[in-house]
Amino acid sequence: MNTFKGIEELIGGTPLIELSSTIDLEGAGQLFAKCEHLNPGMSLKDRIASFMINAVRGKLPKNSTIVCASSGNTGCSLAMLCQHYGFKAVIVVSKKCSEEKLRHIIAYGALVIVKDENCYEEYANQLAKEESFFNIDQYNNPNNSQAYYHTLGPEIWNQTKGKVTHFVMTGSTFGCISGTARFLKEKNPNIKVVLADPEKSNISRYYYDGYCKGQTLDLPPCEPYMIEGSGKSRPTALLDFSLIDSVISVSDIDAIDACQKMGEKGLLVGGSSGINVIASKKVMEETLPTDVVVTVLCDSGVKYLSKL
Repeated sequence: MNTFKGIEELIGGTPLIELSSTIDLEGAGQLFAKCEHLNPGMSLKDRIASFMINAVRGKLPKNSTIVCASSGNTGCSLAMLCQHYGFKAVIVVSKKCSEEKLRHIIAYGALVIVKDENCYEEYANQLAKEESFFNIDQYNNPNNSQAYYHTLGPEIWNQTKGKVTHFVMTGSTFGCISGTARFLKEKNPNIKVVLADPEKSNISRYYYDGYCKGQTLDLPPCEPYMIEGSGKSRPTALLDFSLIDSVISVSDIDAIDACQKMGEKGLLVGGSSGINVIASKKVMEETLPTDVVVTVLCDSGVKYLSKL
């Protein structure tokens, strides 16, 4: 009998599913996705919440308050684990956050503060200083990318038996793509890493017009778009462009369409998963029969029923 002592033991070790029977593909090779929506908090953010909390758990007094700026999923995961370990959680989200994610966070007893899209991170930092709360600071916390380096990267490598040739991933903290890519490229430098970015996000421009040309950019905030937890106005401290081989832009409409088509096949996932799948389909147009493309189904579509 397989039994578990606590909820943390349920995080990670998610299955790898082949998507060829779920979506229409052109080109050769195989496309797989990590089912991160099957984590206990219903998203891949359980991984970083676990790593970030465990890094400080022995240093924080019981009943300490942890503050987290989040587009929603990290807030859900952090609230879940704070409840488990006896901490209090204050989650600062933007107005873009779905009603389902707000209720998910509140269900774990956390306080939720909703702010404008362009100031919710700044407000969380200010609140932590003023109230002497511990700021988990997921956008700059190195344990974010370390979580994926030590878990998601090895899982993908082992589950594909080292045959993975491409890794496709979107991001908003960019800890996942950076940490996973670092592990995979250490195993095989020829693995191609593709960043999937919302069409109205600025990250594609920062990569092609800035990093690739050796120039420093300072772009204004990006235009609004619908997909949550994906894209950014500017790169975070965790985004390592040296690990990225290309960036593919995906529209809201295409991402949502992909989610609906996967839902019709019984795979209910969120909008960032749709971005990953559309970008992966574009990668597949140029793959070889021996290529193995891996992407991520980031979270459950249950979190977006009122929106998508």
